[in-house]
Amino acid sequence: MAYTALPDMRMPYDNDGTRVGYNQGTGIIGGVIGWFTGSQLIALNAKDWNSIGAGAEGVWGQQGVWMFYPERREITGMVIWMDKGTTYSWGYLQASADTTNGVDGTWENASLAGGTPDVAYTQFDAWRMMIRPVSFTGSKKVLRWQHYCSYYGGNPSAMHNLHVYGEKAAGQTPDDLIYIDHDTTPGVEFAAAEDFGDRPLATSVIRQFRLKNVSATKTANGINIQLNDADFAISEDGTTWVVTINISSLAAGAQSATLYMRNTTPAIGSLLGPRFARIVTTVASWT
Repeated sequence: MAYTALPDMRMPYDNDGTRVGYNQGTGIIGGVIGWFTGSQLIALNAKDWNSIGAGAEGVWGQQGVWMFYPERREITGMVIWMDKGTTYSWGYLQASADTTNGVDGTWENASLAGGTPDVAYTQFDAWRMMIRPVSFTGSKKVLRWQHYCSYYGGNPSAMHNLHVYGEKAAGQTPDDLIYIDHDTTPGVEFAAAEDFGDRPLATSVIRQFRLKNVSATKTANGINIQLNDADFAISEDGTTWVVTINISSLAAGAQSATLYMRNTTPAIGSLLGPRFARIVTTVASWT
């Protein structure tokens, strides 16, 4: 298997303020009746196979799922890794820019040029090889979809992984930090995840990046950067490698000094496989 970090824009909905709700039984028409926990969201947004139903695996009927984003998003792709059970059918995928509770408001049906995003979990790398393009006429605040399964003596349907691709819409969350490319297109925000490519075992590659405060008026204080992955590390000087970097502040419009990211593939003889490491950056306060 190739060792690769894929250049995608998978949204970190398990760690960006998104709330994900569900309804088992009456589906979308019944509204949200429960919420996925933090640990469930981490499992769903991972790349490894997880056994998670829409709230309670094995319950049948109309299954509805909602994603309430903290700001409007441009949604570009999606894949739901499903065990489709004995009786299963896809319903629809919709999004809204004005709903308040996931039921009211105006809803638009998604354009699905590559087919519906619910793919069979039997293909182990479906999470990266079967991503379906999704498009709407504009940015949206809430995404929802529905499917149906039955459990009359058969096997229940279950959602094992859920990946949604896209980014915040222009003008949303104006007080924010972005990652700046310092290698390929210096000074330009990354348009996709940094790709370290297919690499031999026991080799290292170092890339450079910066942080930029894109707020027009506010200073970002208490910036914490973390990269928690066994094959990756970060550095302020390209020599001392750590998993956490702290920056006291960045003024409005300012960039950090050059930072470094190193990928080291496992030792010779190790099992190869795709990896996707996430840099998590938080701000303590804006003033």
